[in-house]
Amino acid sequence: MKIVMVGHTNVGKTTYMASLYGVMQQSINDFCLKAVDSEDRQALLKLADDIQKGKYPLPTDQRSEYKFNLRYQGKDVFPFTWADYRGGAIIQKQDSEQAQLLLEDLKKTDGIMMFCDADALARGNIRSNQLGRMTTLISQALRELENPISLSIILTKVDLVPKFTKNMLSPFSGIIKAIEVSDLVLGALIPVACGHQLINIPLPLLFTLSSGVVIKRASLEKLSKDHYSSALNWEEKSKGFSGLVRWVQDTWNGVTTDEEMARREREKAIQTRQEYESILEPAKALVSYINKLPIIQKGMDTVDYLNKINSCQNTEFSLQSTKTGSFYQTYTDPFDAFN
Repeated sequence: MKIVMVGHTNVGKTTYMASLYGVMQQSINDFCLKAVDSEDRQALLKLADDIQKGKYPLPTDQRSEYKFNLRYQGKDVFPFTWADYRGGAIIQKQDSEQAQLLLEDLKKTDGIMMFCDADALARGNIRSNQLGRMTTLISQALRELENPISLSIILTKVDLVPKFTKNMLSPFSGIIKAIEVSDLVLGALIPVACGHQLINIPLPLLFTLSSGVVIKRASLEKLSKDHYSSALNWEEKSKGFSGLVRWVQDTWNGVTTDEEMARREREKAIQTRQEYESILEPAKALVSYINKLPIIQKGMDTVDYLNKINSCQNTEFSLQSTKTGSFYQTYTDPFDAFN
């Protein structure tokens, strides 16, 4: 799975990633995070430690890519790549290298994390978030989708915002509508804060990964059934006189026999079924943990979203958080939202 993170300079993307990595070194409802590269691990942990001391990372305009493993109960269950585009890529000309990379990644990604400075929105400073350019790029990518994706609108620095208002959400009306009418996009509005006060830190990533985990679970289930069906078909071909003739011919010619093909397909069915069962519990746990989020769906209006955001915002993140909300009152499985 590939995740793309976009947002203007100083919106808090790098701060979020480092804070998340630091938090998820402990178990969050049995989930934790591990960077594949040892240098990335050390760098992210140092950044997380600096942030807790009030030292925030300097912005850059270069694309960075990290490889992670989502772990569940101490085991790797889901590998993913996380591309971090800094603010410069949003405002550069479309023919620039960074802008081209961003657009291509947005078209091919499985999850988009769109970062916006909630404090700037509260002050009426929409321009500092470069929302017009960012929503244009993302909307363009959404029009060319072929596979389901998740899109989280992450509202940072909410510890500086007493309460969300209609005016703060109005710049997102276009992209919210695009999510509502799409059969391929699962979206949510997620307020977060980093630093000394940690609010909802794991939720954006776990929401983004949830669709990928569920899609993988569904594909493994189908693949296992397909292999088992194929095994039965090969076994049927091996029966009777015609099957005996085929066995003699295949053996004489050194070709794989029907029985051998059936055995191979059964082994593949068992292997994929075991992989499916290994991801089943993590998929259910993800849905259970992220059920407090304000999901974007048809029939909701601005007031509904405001109520959910303000409710989600007003609880400081706890490592033992088990709070529930209305995120999946409609959907028992995030993949159901695509149907």
